[in-house]
Amino acid sequence: MKLLLAAVFIVYMYFLIRIIVFKGAPFSLQSLWEQAERMLEHPERIFKRQGNYVPFKEISQEIKHLSLSDPFSSLNLVGNLLAFIPFGAFVPMLLPQKVRLFQKVFILSFALSLSFEVTQLVLYIGTFDVDDLILNTCGGVFGYAMYSLLVSSGLFTTISKRC
Repeated sequence: MKLLLAAVFIVYMYFLIRIIVFKGAPFSLQSLWEQAERMLEHPERIFKRQGNYVPFKEISQEIKHLSLSDPFSSLNLVGNLLAFIPFGAFVPMLLPQKVRLFQKVFILSFALSLSFEVTQLVLYIGTFDVDDLILNTCGGVFGYAMYSLLVSSGLFTTISKRC
């Protein structure tokens, strides 16, 4: 069961990276390597990149402009939360030690999201957005909360005991 869970997690991570880091666009390792080399030749470009470094700036703008007539108005807001919910559920199932899981989920969600944002910044394939960091981390925490509720209610005992 643990092996199947790990395989599903790997597939989830593949799609998460494709969606979050590469925005679903095709990519090749060679083009990424070439992009990294270009950035290493001119590291000052990293610091000149535009991005959102003000917490809750984009989140508040998106909330102000939410529209029932335009379902895509909240895509970034909801999408970043939803994308990390499975991560928050996978962590307690995959980690052997079940002590302080909330902190582990929080830290791992934050670290994974930070690595995605820095990768986009350094490889020049997206922009750094601190609000994405906040939303992704919250998504991981929500996933853990949902997992914990399912386990405590007894609905998830067979999977959690096997893992």
